[in-house]
Amino acid sequence: MKAVPPNYQDFELVIKKILTKNAKPHHHHYFELIYILQGEGKHIINGNQFEYKKGDLFLLNTDDQHTFKTAIPTELCIIDFTGSFFTFIRSDEKRNYQSSGFFEQMEYIFNNQYRLKGNIVTNENDKQLTEILIERLLWEKEKNEYGKDEVCRNIVFLLLQLITRYIHTHSIFPVKTKRAERVVRDIINYIHQNIYNKENIKIENIARRFYKSKDHISLYFKKQAGITLKDYILSYKLELAKTRLLYSDLPVASIASELDFADESHLNKLFKSKLGVTANAYRKRNKNE
Repeated sequence: MKAVPPNYQDFELVIKKILTKNAKPHHHHYFELIYILQGEGKHIINGNQFEYKKGDLFLLNTDDQHTFKTAIPTELCIIDFTGSFFTFIRSDEKRNYQSSGFFEQMEYIFNNQYRLKGNIVTNENDKQLTEILIERLLWEKEKNEYGKDEVCRNIVFLLLQLITRYIHTHSIFPVKTKRAERVVRDIINYIHQNIYNKENIKIENIARRFYKSKDHISLYFKKQAGITLKDYILSYKLELAKTRLLYSDLPVASIASELDFADESHLNKLFKSKLGVTANAYRKRNKNE
């Protein structure tokens, strides 16, 4: 498959005014970022109500049903990630197929999105930066200057970096102390950031990174998080595999290779064991829904 560099068509930028106070809940085929340009009200996501105001930012996935109840007339900037974005892959000397760093950034966010609740720009400095980035994105769309595609892509990438940082600061598991929470969060973030590096995510190397013995870090993580390190790494790899199956055209064998499974058969056995279907069957079933 010929490689095509990511471009502005990987996402669509829409300005939308909400005219009705009580629109019906709906969902989208792909992920989207919603920035509140102006207005106030309640953003209802999967039945949960979140107050919104100018400057708030929301990330929705394909499973989210949402609508708005406006208190003050509302205008949105919506960044929709399109199908072409998710099917983007490139060749690599070491692998038959490999997704871009941009895709991997999105992939990380999608697989940690359950840590995002409502508005994801809570820091005042991040709010100011987000406003500047959105204003520039809209300016680029309006003016159609030379290099617009690359500039827009990089602006969106910066927004994703802010979301990634937000995810890093929010814990996943209920742990007993703030210190334990910080350590577990750091271990998990390290795993996520190094998931494609076989050596870095070996238990002994994770232990060395956090100045603990192999046995100690395994016991510590299990005690605090309720799951072994080995099982956590495997479960995260399977989540990444599920994302690849649904949002790319990568062959199952290539997904298995990227995530360091022995081969396609190994990945299929794990899917069958954990989900009751093979990887190919999972892709076919969920893409047809």
